[in-house]
Amino acid sequence: RDVYTTRVTLEWSLFAGGFLLAFVYLLFNVAIALRARSGAALRAVGISRSVFRGPAGWISLVTAAIIAVILGAGAFSQWQSLALYLHATPTGTTDPVLGQDVSFYLLTLPFLHAVANWSLGLEFLAILLVGALYSWRGDSFDFRPTPRAIAHVSVLLAAFAVSLAAATWLGRFDLLSAHNSNIVWGAAYTDVNARLPLYTFQAGVGIVLAGALVANAWVRRLWLPAAAVGTWILLTIISQAYPGVVQGVSVTPNAQTYELPYIQREIAGTRAAYGLSNVSAGSFTGDQPLTAQDVQADQVTVNNLRLWDYTQLKETYQQQQTLRTYYTFNDIDIDRYNVNGQYQQLEISARELNTSNLSSAAQNWVNIHLQYTHGYGAAASPVNAADSEGLPNYVVGDLPPSGALTISQPAIYFGELTNDYVLAPSNTREFDYPKGSQDVFTNYSGQHGVPMTAANRALWSLKLSDFNLLVSGQVTDKTYMLYRRNIKDRASEIAPFLTFDHDPYLVVADGRLYWILDAYTSASSYPYSQTMPFGDNYINYIRNSVKVVVNAYDGTANFYVIDPKDPLIKAYEATFPSLFKPIDAMPQALRAHLRVPEDLFNAQVQVYATYHVSADASGAKVLFAREDVWAVPTAQNSPNSTATALTPYYVLFRLPGESTPEFLLIMPYTPLGKSNLVSWMAARSDGQHYGEYVSYQLPKDKVIFGPQQVANRINANTTISADFTLFNQAGSSVQQGNLLVVPIGNSFLYFEPIYLRAKQESSLPELKRVILADESQVAYATTLDQAIQQLVGTAPPPTGNQPPPTTYTAAQVAQIQSLIDQANQHYKAAYAALARGDFTTFATEMQTVGRILQQLQALTGTASTPPAGASPSPKASPSP
Repeated sequence: RDVYTTRVTLEWSLFAGGFLLAFVYLLFNVAIALRARSGAALRAVGISRSVFRGPAGWISLVTAAIIAVILGAGAFSQWQSLALYLHATPTGTTDPVLGQDVSFYLLTLPFLHAVANWSLGLEFLAILLVGALYSWRGDSFDFRPTPRAIAHVSVLLAAFAVSLAAATWLGRFDLLSAHNSNIVWGAAYTDVNARLPLYTFQAGVGIVLAGALVANAWVRRLWLPAAAVGTWILLTIISQAYPGVVQGVSVTPNAQTYELPYIQREIAGTRAAYGLSNVSAGSFTGDQPLTAQDVQADQVTVNNLRLWDYTQLKETYQQQQTLRTYYTFNDIDIDRYNVNGQYQQLEISARELNTSNLSSAAQNWVNIHLQYTHGYGAAASPVNAADSEGLPNYVVGDLPPSGALTISQPAIYFGELTNDYVLAPSNTREFDYPKGSQDVFTNYSGQHGVPMTAANRALWSLKLSDFNLLVSGQVTDKTYMLYRRNIKDRASEIAPFLTFDHDPYLVVADGRLYWILDAYTSASSYPYSQTMPFGDNYINYIRNSVKVVVNAYDGTANFYVIDPKDPLIKAYEATFPSLFKPIDAMPQALRAHLRVPEDLFNAQVQVYATYHVSADASGAKVLFAREDVWAVPTAQNSPNSTATALTPYYVLFRLPGESTPEFLLIMPYTPLGKSNLVSWMAARSDGQHYGEYVSYQLPKDKVIFGPQQVANRINANTTISADFTLFNQAGSSVQQGNLLVVPIGNSFLYFEPIYLRAKQESSLPELKRVILADESQVAYATTLDQAIQQLVGTAPPPTGNQPPPTTYTAAQVAQIQSLIDQANQHYKAAYAALARGDFTTFATEMQTVGRILQQLQALTGTASTPPAGASPSPKASPSP
C-alpha cells in the first residue's frame, strides 16, 4: 500500500505541477496577446472588458487547457526519474572527462533531460499559440507582425533559446555514453576535442541570443529574431560538420594513436557497468586425458553431470507426473539440495493447475473461480539418475507429494500459469488433489487477498465486468479475492521500475513452496560503457540488485536487496522504504538457494568475450586490433541438425584450487570464428562467494577441442552411428541431448545424453546411453558409470557387438515390427488399467510386455526398449 500511495503521489504531483505551470504560462501569454490585439482599440473609445470574451478568447483558453493536459501527462510519466533525482547519492566514482560522479549520469541526468525537453515543448507550443493569435484577423490570417507582436514573440523566443542552451549543455554529458565513433563506446577523441567544445560554445551562444531577443522587446526589429534563428541553425550545422572533418582528416588515418586512451576508458567503464571489474583470472591447461584419480578427486562433479535435458525431462514429467489433464508443468528449474545427506543438483518443476485443460463442460464460472483454485506439489529428480527403464528417479512426486524432499504445504495458488482470479474460501469446497477414485477438498486458509465485502464485491464486479461476482451466493464475508496471481505480473505491479529475469524458479524450503525472481536495475547512460539489448530495452549498465521471494500459497512477496552498493536501488530504497529488506533478513533456508541468474550472466558473457583484456595500453591495443575476441561456442548435436549456440548452464563441481564443490553457472569460450576452446568463465552462487566471477584462460600454444569439434568426433564414431541406425530401424527414434562440458582435474569432460523413444504417439524419452569424451577418446555406454570406466581405462571400449541392420532379412524385419506392435498394445492396455486403479490387470499386461521384449532381445541380440517409454511402477500414471 505504501508503494502504491508513494507512486500515485509522485505521479499526480508531477501532473498537477506540470498542468498548472503550463496552463498559467500559456494563460499569461494568451492574455498579453489578446490584450495587444484588441485592448488598445476598445480602450480608445472608452470600452473595458475581459480579453477572453469572444471566440478568440475562449478558443485560446480551451487550447491552452488541452496543451496543459498533454504536458501534464508527459510530466506524470516521469515519476521514476523524479524519484531517482530526489534520492541521488554519490558512488565515489567519477568520469574521466567532465569529473561528474557516476550517480549523476544514472540518477540526475535523466530527470534534467526530462525537464529540458518538457520546457522546450511548452515554449514551442506557446510560440505557436501566441503567433496564431497575433496573426488571426477574425476571418483570415495576416502574417505581417505588429511591433507589439514582435516584442512578445521575441521574449518567448528568448525563453526557448534558454531551454535550447540548457539542452545543448546537457548534451555534453551524453557524449560519454554515445557511440559516435565506430571504434569507441563513449566519448572518443573527436567527441572530446571537437564536439565537446562546440556544444559548450553553442550553449553559451544560446544564452547570448536569449539576451539579444529580450532586448528586442524594446528594439522591436523583425530581423533580430530571424538572425537569432539563423545563427542557431548555422551553429547546429557546424557542430555536425566540423567533428566529421576532424574524424576524417585527423583521426581515421591515425586511429590507434588517437583513440588508444579512450579505448582504455571504454574497457574499464564497460567492465564496471556490467559488474565485471573484479573477475578473478586464472590459468587452466585442459589438455590432459581424464584419469581415474581425477574422477575420484571430483566424484561430486561426475555424480552431478546433467544428463536430463530440460525438454526431455519436462515431457517425461508431463506424462508421468501430471496425473490429471488439468495439471501441467510449465518448465524445469535446476537447483541444489541436501537430499539424504548428499549435496546434489536437482531438476524441479511445479505441478500447476491449468483450467483451460478442463473439459468444455467443466469450463464454467464456479469451477474456474471457486473450485479449481490451485496447483499441487512438485516433481523433482536428480540431474543424472535414471531407473532401469531409463526414466527419472524422483526425490519427490505423485499426489500427495512423497519422497526424500518433503513438501508439507503443497498448494500453489500463485505461480507462472495462474492467470485467472479465484475466490477463496467460499461456500464451494476447493478441489485439492485426486486420491484414487475420490477427490480431496480443502479451503484456502491464507490471510492475504482482497476481502469480499459488499462494497468490494460491487467494485470488483464493475472492474472485471463480472456480474456473477456480485450475485453469487457462494461468496461470503470471509472470502478473499486472489487477484494478479501470476508471479511475474505480481512482482512487476509492485515494483514496475525493476526488470525481471525470464525464468522464476521454484524452491522448497522448510516444507513450503516459494518462487524466487531475480530483479534488475538498469540504465543506458553509464559513461564509457557498451550498449546492448536486454529484454525490451537497450542498456549499458545492469545490476541484479534484488531477489524477490513469493510464497506460492498466499502470494506474499518480499523484496530483498542483495547489492546495496547499486546507486539505483539505493534511490528506490529511499523512495519506498517499506518495500525493501536487507538480504540478511532472508531466511537461511531460502538464502541457500540463491543463484546468479541466467539473463544477467548471459549479458556478462557477451560483454566479457570482448572486454576480458586489461584496461591499459596493451589491452587497448589488443581490443583495437580485435585480435583476442572470444565467442560463445556452437555445437551440432547430430549430423543433420542445425548448429546452436550454447547457453549458460548450472553445474555442481569443484573449482581449481578449491577444496569443496559448489553450485556454479558456467560458459566456455572459443576464439571468434574458430571452434577450439580458449577460456571458460564461472559465476559462483554458494555462501560468501555469491556473485564472484572467475575466468580461466587456456594455453594459447595448444589446441583444446571445443564442443563442435567433439560433436564431430562423436558423429564420426562408427560404433555410435551403427547403434543409432539400429535403434532407428527397430521401432525407436534416437534423440541426442545437449553436449555440455565441465573441467575436471587438468581435463575437460564432455558429456551428452542419448534418449530413445518409441515412434508411437505419447511415448516417452528414455535415457538409454551416455557419451563421454575428453581430449583423446570417446566413451559410449549404457550408464554413466560404464562410460566413465571406459574413458579412464578401467573398462573396455564399446565393441559394437550388434550386427548392422542390413543383416536382417525381410522376414526378420516383419517379425520385429510385429513384436513391437504387440508390445505397444499390451503396454497401452497396462496403463489403461493403471488409470482406472486395476493393478492386477496392470501387472499381467506388463508381464506380457516383458516376455515380448525378451523375444525382441533374442531376435536382435540387443537390450530392447519398452515401446511407450513409461515407468512400469504403479505410482506413475499417464495423463488421463
